[in-house]
Amino acid sequence: MLDPPISLEYTHPSSLPELRPVALLRLGASSAEGQGDRTAAPAEALPGSCGRPVRRAAARVLPGVPLSTGTMRVRLDSNGSDNYKEASRLYRRTIFTSDDWLTFRSTERLFSNLSTMFTSGIIRGLWVEVGVVTLTALLAYFTNAAILNGLIPDVPRDGTFMLALPTLPFQLSSPALALLLVFRTNTVYARWNEARCNWMRIEHLCSNIARQGMSYLEKEYREEHARRVVALSHVLKDHFRHDPDEEQKLKSKLTQLLGRKESERIMSSSVRPVQALADITRIVRRSQEIDGSTKARFDLHLDELTSAWVACDRLQKMPVPLVYTRHTGRFLALWILLLPFALVKELGDSFLMVPVCSLVGVFFFGIEELGVQIEEPFSILPLEDYVDCIERNEKPSDPVVGEDAEPWN
Repeated sequence: MLDPPISLEYTHPSSLPELRPVALLRLGASSAEGQGDRTAAPAEALPGSCGRPVRRAAARVLPGVPLSTGTMRVRLDSNGSDNYKEASRLYRRTIFTSDDWLTFRSTERLFSNLSTMFTSGIIRGLWVEVGVVTLTALLAYFTNAAILNGLIPDVPRDGTFMLALPTLPFQLSSPALALLLVFRTNTVYARWNEARCNWMRIEHLCSNIARQGMSYLEKEYREEHARRVVALSHVLKDHFRHDPDEEQKLKSKLTQLLGRKESERIMSSSVRPVQALADITRIVRRSQEIDGSTKARFDLHLDELTSAWVACDRLQKMPVPLVYTRHTGRFLALWILLLPFALVKELGDSFLMVPVCSLVGVFFFGIEELGVQIEEPFSILPLEDYVDCIERNEKPSDPVVGEDAEPWN
C-alpha cells in the first residue's frame, strides 16, 4: 500500500489565532477538528546515540506558524524525512554518566561510528537531498555513456562533445563554501552552548533561591517558597518547548505543587514565567523576619534568573540571519548538484562517479544539517533532567543533627 502524498494548506492570517512563532512544520494526518494527530514514531523505532537507551518515549510535534503573508502548513501524511527528523530530536537530549565517558573514549569508536553510519539520525534524515544528488549523477553518467556509445544521433563519439563542466570553478569556490559552512556551524554551536549554559545557570539560581528561603524565611513560608521555585522551573521548561500536548501535564504538575486555584491562575497568565517569578517575590516581601539587605540578595538572584530566562528567550526568537542561512544553502545545493558534471572529465564513463557524488553529498549536506538541527537548542537540550534536578534539590527539609553525632574538636 502506497503512502499518502504530501499535502499543503494555506490559510490567510486573518482566520488564524495569534500563535507564537515556534515551528514551521506540523506533522501527522489531519483530524476532523483540523488539529492533526500529533504523534510520531515511537522511541523504539529510532536509533539512540551509540546504542544507549533513551528515556523519552514519544516525539513532540509543534503547531504551525502564522507568517506575515499567511500560514503555510506542511503536513507530512507519511513517515517521511521531516517526521523522522523531528521525532529523532528526542535522542539528542544527552546526559552522560561515567560509563558513557568510558564508552566515548573507547578505541572501538572507529568501528562503532562506521557500523552505525547508515542508522545515524542525521544521515537517515538526508535521503531527499542525497537522492536528488544521486539522480543528478545518474543523469550525467547515462547521458555521457549514451554519447560515447553512439546512442544519440548526430553527436560525435570521440568525446569532443560531453555533458560536462570544467573543474576550475569548483576548485576556486570550494574554500568559500567551506568557510560559509564552518562559520555557520560555529555560530549555531555557540547558540546551543549559550542555551545550555543559561539553563545550567537557571538550575544553579533556583537552588540558591530555594536555599536562601529555607535559611531565612519563616517556617510557615519555607515549603510554599520551595514549591514555587519548582513550579517556576516547570513553567520555564514549558515556555521553551511550546508543546500543546504538554499543557495538561503542566497544569496537573502545578496543581500538585500549588493547588487547583493557583494552577489555574498561572496557566491563565499571558506570560507564565513572569507570573511565577512575581509569586516568589511576593513570598519574600511578606516575610517579617528578614532585613532589607537579605531581601535585596533575594532580589539580586531573581534578577539574574530573569536575565538567564530572557537570554534563552532571545535565542529562541532570533535565528541566525536568514539571508546567511539561505545563501549558504543555495550555494551548497548548486555546488553539489553540478559536481557530477565536473567529475565527467575526471572519471569519464565510470559508474564510480555516482557513489562518489552521493558520498560527497552525504557529508556536505550532513554538515549543513548539523547546523540546522542545533540552531534551535531547546528541543534537543535535556530540560527534563534540569527540571528534575531542581525538584530533587528543592524539596524542603530541616536538617537535624542526631544525638549520636560526634562533637567537633
